[in-house]
Amino acid sequence: MVDGGTEGFKGHARVIVPGVTPCFECTIWLFPPQVKFPLCTLAETPRTAAHCIEYAHLIKWDEVHSGKTFDPDNPEHMQWVYSEGVVKNIIPAIASTNAIISAACALETLKIASACSKTLSNYLTYNGVEGLHTKVTEFVKDKDCLVCGPGVVMDMDSLVTLREFISLLEDHPKLLLSRASVTHRGKNLYMQAPPVLEEMTRSNLDLPLFDLMDKVLKDVVHVTGTTSKSDKKTSSLRKLRIVFKGVDGVTDMDTAGGA
Repeated sequence: MVDGGTEGFKGHARVIVPGVTPCFECTIWLFPPQVKFPLCTLAETPRTAAHCIEYAHLIKWDEVHSGKTFDPDNPEHMQWVYSEGVVKNIIPAIASTNAIISAACALETLKIASACSKTLSNYLTYNGVEGLHTKVTEFVKDKDCLVCGPGVVMDMDSLVTLREFISLLEDHPKLLLSRASVTHRGKNLYMQAPPVLEEMTRSNLDLPLFDLMDKVLKDVVHVTGTTSKSDKKTSSLRKLRIVFKGVDGVTDMDTAGGA
């Protein structure tokens, strides 16, 4: 996948090659949290352009247009608050930035389609706020990525029940998960909460995990539970690769190298 995005005078382009480069989930931390402005700041001490626009949108609009609903998609309304798009928490698009990033994406696509040159490795950033700055960074795969990471390999007997499997997670040195919930291919095998889901999935606890996973010899499950570190409990989501042994068709060679 060739991906590109812009934000004002800033932008990025990247190439994602499955199994080779970091996937989208590996670099999700690059996205900054969405900015929200406290209403007290807007009402009492607006001090930036964004504050002033939000002040006009949230406070002044009702004073001038009492009873009239503000529509951010109405050009006349947007003109009234100075059309910068901040009222939608969106930084306005800059045509030159869009052109540069789209050109970078088109170039990478041409490289992939024609093999005329080595592709980008693997993340290009552009900043045109003050002059021009562009840089290529080679990000690495996240070994704990829930999408492309290898996950934790667990060899299981086909007769192990879901209840026993959840108990094993508490003592596994790489997991140490308590109160675990288990999902397989989007299906809830067992959920600790809310109570209505716990009751709906409780009957699965005494069934063999192998049967609940549709008797697939090797597959991935995701578990969510609580881990304790330095007397602090945190929620953790982990990816597990389950390999069932003692079933016709599964040999030691199947589990070599992390399955």
